[in-house]
Amino acid sequence: MSGVQTKHLLKAVCIYLLYFVYSVLTSQIVSSLQIANTSFVNFIADFLFTCVIAIAYYKELKEDANTLCQKYTFVKIIKRVLLGIGAIMLLRIGMGIVTEIVSPGLSVDSNTASILDLLKTSPIYAIFKTMVFAVISEELLFRKSISCCIKNDWLFVFLGALAYPLLNYVFSGGATPILDFVMYYMTAIVLNFIYIKNDRNIYIVMIVKFILQFLPFIVLVLI
Repeated sequence: MSGVQTKHLLKAVCIYLLYFVYSVLTSQIVSSLQIANTSFVNFIADFLFTCVIAIAYYKELKEDANTLCQKYTFVKIIKRVLLGIGAIMLLRIGMGIVTEIVSPGLSVDSNTASILDLLKTSPIYAIFKTMVFAVISEELLFRKSISCCIKNDWLFVFLGALAYPLLNYVFSGGATPILDFVMYYMTAIVLNFIYIKNDRNIYIVMIVKFILQFLPFIVLVLI
């Protein structure tokens, strides 16, 4: 392993440790102090983590921005984004059919349910969590940090995709339904594939993720 790869690995490990520590610490603070407005505390913690990870990967973000401007025309970006959205939508339709067969009547996954609950208690935090944190922090955490450590494309696509569903499993205390786990893993595989097929440019994936988050979020707000 080269010195550069070691540096990326150490940075990724530190970021993941920070993610785990701040998530657990926030829950402990809310529980210990019996804070009623949990959304405000979670918002501050998520906002600070977003700032930290953006600073940690500032160089990579800058390089991807330069590549996007130099190699990608507006039309090319639109085409790549639409292809990415189409791939995710096909996956969701397929998983929806499987879910209906395996567990008929299951209306929403646990992630959607949590967003619905958050919308009722704190709309502003729900917007931040869905449209900012999920787009910037999660993509840097689950895509950029791992891709900097795993250079083999296919190893990155299939092995790196385990990070998101595994962390969801850990933070849910092992209560993540198997169908949710599979859906998270399959979605991560597709996003990883989109990422490597676009020169590992994080902005393409971020745009895809933003639109995918935005459309159903509007529906959730209106219902």
